Amino acid sequence: MHRIFGFFLLLLCPVMSSANQDNLQIAESFLDAFYTFDQSKLTQFLVPSADADRVLYYQAWAHAANYKVKQRNACAHNASKAIVCAVTVTDDFGQTMGYVATDTFTMTIQENKVSAISFEGDDPPVFEALFEWIAKNQPQVLSGPCKDLFEGGKTPGACARAVVVAAKEFVDLQD
Repeated sequence: MHRIFGFFLLLLCPVMSSANQDNLQIAESFLDAFYTFDQSKLTQFLVPSADADRVLYYQAWAHAANYKVKQRNACAHNASKAIVCAVTVTDDFGQTMGYVATDTFTMTIQENKVSAISFEGDDPPVFEALFEWIAKNQPQVLSGPCKDLFEGGKTPGACARAVVVAAKEFVDLQD
């Protein structure tokens, strides 16, 4: 019985491997659409959801902040079989504040679509300090163009541009 099960498992491995490779290719194509700022193409990869809304917001934010890919590593499966993609970018925030950041996307792909996704950056503490400074000194940014930042906000481009302007003032005050 164990031999029969093992035989069938061996037969299925190429199929599972092929599906994993297909999912990695979908993840890579997703990144292509994200970083070329092709929102209609990006939308084709996403299952409609709150995750998809946050990704589309982030893409518009990244476009307005002039994200440029500096280094893009190949996507890979993590231990829990999700796909992880890390992309180091330069942007207006980093140029203003003197740093480079890496975006890490973690996604699940089902039926050739991204069904779940999260993303995080490794922005240094100065980026968090900037937002604290904005909250204290320019609260109109957070109640205006950055209202509901990444949680249903409607003006990601205006938000990113307002944060860049605030970052320049923040840096000037630090000098």
